[in-house]
Formats: sequence, C-alpha cells, structure tokens
Amino acid sequence: MATTKITTQKIIDIIKEKWQLFGITAFIIFILQLLSSKVLLSVFLGLIVTALIPSDAVKKVVKKVTTKKSED
Repeated sequence: MATTKITTQKIIDIIKEKWQLFGITAFIIFILQLLSSKVLLSVFLGLIVTALIPSDAVKKVVKKVTTKKSED
C-alpha cells in the first residue's frame, strides 16, 4: 500500500486551483451571456449616446438639477 501524506497546504492548493478554474469559467459564461443578450448592445448604445451629447448640455442640466434641489 502506498501511503500518501495529505497536508493542509496540499488541500489549500487544490482548493485554490479548483476555485480559480471555476471563477474563470463562470466569468467566461457571464461574458458570453452578455454577448448573446441585448444587455451589451444597450450598454454600447448608452455609451455612444453619452459620447455624442455635448458636455455643455450635460453641465447645464446638472446645474439646473442642483439649483432646484438647493431651493427645496
């Protein structure tokens, strides 16, 4: 019979290795689900619309909102 000594460090190494693999595969599945859904498309469209809005218009809206909140 071959006796193998299982140490705490070996167990920790095995668990770390398996959880890293699990984390990587879960992340890949999450990215693939985003690519296949319309969520990613809507995020990209939101970024494009935000980039197209002039920054002066955004500053005016923020200024109006903050002045109305301070009046209340």
